[in-house]
Amino acid sequence: MKRPAIDRYQNVLFILGAVCVGIVAPSFESYTAPLITPLVIFLVFTSLQGLRPGEIDLSSYAILVALSLCISYVLLPMGGIHLVEFMLADSSIVGFAIALSVPTTAGSAIVWTRLARGDVQLATTISLVSLTVAPVATPIVLTQLLGSQIAVPIGTLLFDLLIIVGGGALFALCVPATLFSTRTLDRGSTLAILLLIYTSVASVDVTDIAGWHLLKIGSVSILLVGLGLCLSLLFERSFNISRHQTFPLFFASSLKNIGIALLIALAFDDSLVVLSIIVYYIIQQLSGAAVADATVS
Repeated sequence: MKRPAIDRYQNVLFILGAVCVGIVAPSFESYTAPLITPLVIFLVFTSLQGLRPGEIDLSSYAILVALSLCISYVLLPMGGIHLVEFMLADSSIVGFAIALSVPTTAGSAIVWTRLARGDVQLATTISLVSLTVAPVATPIVLTQLLGSQIAVPIGTLLFDLLIIVGGGALFALCVPATLFSTRTLDRGSTLAILLLIYTSVASVDVTDIAGWHLLKIGSVSILLVGLGLCLSLLFERSFNISRHQTFPLFFASSLKNIGIALLIALAFDDSLVVLSIIVYYIIQQLSGAAVADATVS
């Protein structure tokens, strides 16, 4: 049974609202800025809290996990950045490079897989592995994407990611799974994302961005999601993967973690960097809903 449209897209509406508040009332940014790192740690915690190590069988999913990591950290970033550079020629390239280099957004990947009637256990396994390798993989990928344009502070980035992923994992291990309901965690993660978006938008000036440029960023975002889908379908055909498993392969490889992306982006203090990440995230979520809808219609 489909969820009502307002349910499926309410997070997108919330995000648009947070962007608007960040533009018209940026003065509270000084209060929310110190919360950035704790908020991202909390988002990692909520992603891992729903994962059960006992449900994960790496041996049976080894090839699929390897294919997912190949898409997420190699093919999509390397192919995607050429597409971005072909269509854009400003600092929004940096925003897309950051978004393409971060791990999966575990919560959304699992939710959309479930709604698409895909293999949820596979989505869970890929999400856990993607987050685990992120402290090493993300700095390497980002350096490859931006190395010729910007000096990426690998040491600082590696340390931050270790604190974020390690802190989230530690909380997930220490906090009993029964302490918070799934609904409470979902609401908490939504609030954390909204605060991150508000702080990111409020910290830069996005009012000077032309509508046509926003349209270009949106178009690039759609093409990047399409690239991720095409790669997943190509692997489905090449490795004889069932459609049941292609859904989590796509969602867990192509839907990126906005919390980690925005944390990295804040160091660049550029409105186009922040806007590119937010628009790309919105397009990803709309695409996730569209793919899930297509499977049950």
